[in-house]
Amino acid sequence: MGHRIEARESGAGTSTPARLLHYLWPVALGWTVATVAGRATGLPVSPAGRDLLLLGIGAAYSYDRLADPAEAASPALLALLRLGFVACAAGTLMLLPRMPVGTLALLPVLSTAVLAYRWAKAYPWVKALLVPLVWTWAGLALPLADGSWLGWRSLAHPVALPLFLLLAAGCLLCDVNDAARDRARGVRSLPVQVGVGRTLLVAALVAIVGAATGLAQGRLGLVADGLLLAALAACRPLLMLESWGPLAVDLALTLPGILILAHLV
Repeated sequence: MGHRIEARESGAGTSTPARLLHYLWPVALGWTVATVAGRATGLPVSPAGRDLLLLGIGAAYSYDRLADPAEAASPALLALLRLGFVACAAGTLMLLPRMPVGTLALLPVLSTAVLAYRWAKAYPWVKALLVPLVWTWAGLALPLADGSWLGWRSLAHPVALPLFLLLAAGCLLCDVNDAARDRARGVRSLPVQVGVGRTLLVAALVAIVGAATGLAQGRLGLVADGLLLAALAACRPLLMLESWGPLAVDLALTLPGILILAHLV
């Protein structure tokens, strides 16, 4: 049993391509959030702001994985992550001159959240609330780039609420895969506090509330997303799979952008 737990926590048995896809898919999720932001607000999406969001996500997630000692088991993956981090960080610097000053004021806040995440997530509920808040804030403020200080005008749009709820549900679903690691590292995530089963129930309820909020706003893509996340909460064996479980959640969260691209909503 101990050997199986150690193997799972180190990612053994999961191919490097699968893990890399899991690490990179948040960039596609960022594209979905930017697409939803433009559709919901009716405002033009800034190409520079959208690209800044996507490159920032790539840099942030590469940094987080590089800071995880478990990744040392795969030198090839580490090399790709280092290359991705440098490329994304360089790309963000090149885009800064094309952004409004008010929107740029948000970047130190987002950067602080990324750097402090590994410390802050040891506190109850921080992991469940900080990540969806940062995603919602950045996903609305950067692509819309309305010039308001810290992007407050974009964050105040009604679509921010269902987006936050759906992203929060997704984070809870991903947390069940990390429950053993979180417990070993002293991270008091919801699965560690109340158990995996109750966490899945909470995630399903949050997803349903997010779908209902989206329905009230006429956002059918968000409704479909919420229902799919709620259905995933019933697929515990899938969610517990290393890399594939979190990837399934990210794929579900990308659904609204796919529906918009296909002109189905």
